[in-house]
Amino acid sequence: MNAPGSFAAAALIALAVSPEVQAQSMFDQMVAKKCAAAMQADFASAGKVPPAGLIDTTCNCVVQQLQATHNLEMAKTFCTQQATSGM
Repeated sequence: MNAPGSFAAAALIALAVSPEVQAQSMFDQMVAKKCAAAMQADFASAGKVPPAGLIDTTCNCVVQQLQATHNLEMAKTFCTQQATSGM
């Protein structure tokens, strides 16, 4: 696969995605990054190492629940419960 062809294909796909979808994706990425940073800080302050995959799984849950409920506190509560029940 050549790089210019790959770049052109990616550009066409990006153009096909609506601005609303692009904005949602950016928002989701920001939520996931903030979530991961907060969880890392919580584990660090507790002097613990999070189990492998826990942060990604939990933050993906928060993004999905936030999309579904449009309520950050509900999303955090639900996903925290999910994460702690699996530990």
